[in-house]
This record gives sequence, C-alpha cells and structure tokens, in this order.
Amino acid sequence: MARRCRRSLTIPQWMSDGCERDAEGKPLPIDPLSDKPKINFVIPSDPVEGDIPADIEHEAWQKAPKRYVAMGGQITHKPRNFVNRIDDIWVRSLYNDKHIVYLLEWDDRTKSVAEGKLPWAPTQVNIDIKEQEPKTGEEGSIAANQNKYEVYNDAIAIETAVKWKELPSPIKPRYLFGTNEQFPVDIVKWEADGSVRAFLGTGWDKDFVERDTYEENLKVLKGEWKNGRWYVMIQRPVGNKKDQDYDEDTFFEVGQYIPTVFFAWDGHNGDAGRKMAVSAFYYTFMNPPIPQETYIYPVVIAFGVVLLEGWILTRRANRKKGKTL
Repeated sequence: MARRCRRSLTIPQWMSDGCERDAEGKPLPIDPLSDKPKINFVIPSDPVEGDIPADIEHEAWQKAPKRYVAMGGQITHKPRNFVNRIDDIWVRSLYNDKHIVYLLEWDDRTKSVAEGKLPWAPTQVNIDIKEQEPKTGEEGSIAANQNKYEVYNDAIAIETAVKWKELPSPIKPRYLFGTNEQFPVDIVKWEADGSVRAFLGTGWDKDFVERDTYEENLKVLKGEWKNGRWYVMIQRPVGNKKDQDYDEDTFFEVGQYIPTVFFAWDGHNGDAGRKMAVSAFYYTFMNPPIPQETYIYPVVIAFGVVLLEGWILTRRANRKKGKTL
C-alpha cells in the first residue's frame, strides 16, 4: 500500500516521516477523492552519463522523479485474482546511451520463493491454479482461505509495445499479454528466485515465446526484500537501428511516449500466471539530455550584460565630465 501523508496541523511530524516524498523532501500530492497519491501516467526516464548506478541512495536515483502506479486484481480471465495484495508500485527510471533501468518498489509483508521446481514452464500462460471463490462471510470466505495457497515466487514484469510506432490511433495492444501476432508485446519478468526472462506476448490466452538471445542482455542490478518492501532494479537495452529486432524487441527512443504496463505477483497469495495484479497503460518517456549550451549561454550572456552595463555607465560618467570615448 502506498505510504501517504496529509497536510494537517493535527498530525505530528513522526507520522508523516514514512510517506513518499520528492527529491526536495516534500510530500507527494494526494488525490482528495481516492486519498492516494495523484496519478501521472507518464513515467519519465532521466539521462545519465556513464554506468547507471545500482545504489538507490545515489544522487541520480534520488533526483529521479518517482511515479505512483495503481494496481488492481486481474479478474477478466481465469484464474482471477479477487483478493489482490499488491495495491500499487513505485517506479523510477534512468537511461544512458546503451541501457534503460527501471527501479520498482512495492510493499509485500512476506518474501515468497517457491520450494522446488514449479510444475509449469516459464512460458506457460494457461496454467491450472487455485482461484479464490468470490464468497463473503466466515466459512468458505476468501479471507478464511487466503493463507492456504501453495507458495509461488514473488514477481514483477514490465510490458512494452513492440511496434508502438505502427499502432494506428487510438489502438493500443491489449494490456494483458498483447493483442495478436501483428501487434505483440515485449515482456521482461523478474522473479524472487533471482531469475529474469524476456518473453514475446501475442494474446491473453497464448503461451509466451521465450527470447533466449535477448535474455543475455538483461541484468538485475538489485533484487532486495527489506522491511516488508521489495526493491528491484532491472536493466535492459534501449536498442539501436542496426541490431534491433523490431518484431520482438521494444526500441526505446528519446522523446517518445512508449506504452508500458506493469504486472505483479504475490507468491504467498498463490499468484501465478494470469492470477496477478495489473496496471493500466502508462507511458515511458526518455527525457532528452540537456545540451551543455544551456548552461554555458546564460553565463556568457550575463557576462556580456555586465560588460555592456559597465561600458554604458562609464560613457555616461565621461559625458558628465565633458569627455568622450
């Protein structure tokens, strides 16, 4: 659940210390209707020079804008997630000339890692797992059975449109694992057992296609569960026009809005396959680097203004004395 804080004189400082804050230390704005952080559907990615830091405390990450992503249980297709334990995640992003990194944080009371090998392949979507029955009351209710599920891996996934430039407006690829082979999606999934995989999605009811060669380019910079919160940092290539496979891989282009969806699984909730939490469509936007001239020109102009003012004042003073330059 998102860490929220109110602007109220009746609440002591210690109660608002756990709320989410921006780079300047100010509490993030709250939506008065939902009592949750205001949603901004654009996830900015800031440029950095050199390697992208893996330390969350690094200045670059501290300055990176933090976006609140609301999550809801997937109840469109079986197995459905009527009891969703992951309400939201927080996303930040940085990129350099070769890679883009997503930093994802979400609250989870339990660190879930499956014991032994899972009974299905990582690419399988149509799996048979237990689904909570939407009953109320004590006996046989969702709450009564909530902790009786087999434990699977906690996991998080980022889905981006592959051919996002070719999508005719207002069409988007279906948010749940893609639309079809014409408009597939690029899925990168991390699991609590330390694995990270790349898939191609072509429909909610179709198994994934594993992209073995692309997985070699993925890297988990951080995967830590601490004090009831996951911190996961996933690095992937931004792509280039020379080596990019546009049929499977998303090409991240500076200054463009790239459709992005997030999925999350709570292993202790029996989440696996389509039984998960999903987000709406967001957009990854790689902020263009600020040219060096932006910093140099103001200094040069200011220096020129000072010289001009000095010249004007000197000329006026000389005129008063009956002199000319």
